[in-house]
Amino acid sequence: MSKDDKKLKEIEKIYESILPFFTKEAIDRLSNIKVVYPEKFMQVVLILYQYIQSGKIKKIDDELLKNILSKLSERREPKIRFIH
Repeated sequence: MSKDDKKLKEIEKIYESILPFFTKEAIDRLSNIKVVYPEKFMQVVLILYQYIQSGKIKKIDDELLKNILSKLSERREPKIRFIH
């Protein structure tokens, strides 16, 4: 079993453990992300797991998922300063 396979199995276990906290719409959205963007899926699952473990969130709805995804998708523009 390769390192990536082990990582994927761990993510799947974590996903299964946090699944009861999701609304139906959030499950649908995350399932779509899993198919199209597997790396982003893993990031989101780990973030949500940490939030649940720390008690910051009790229920994961579609809006919360959209907010997390938009924050992950933000591109940081490099700051260029000219010093004369």
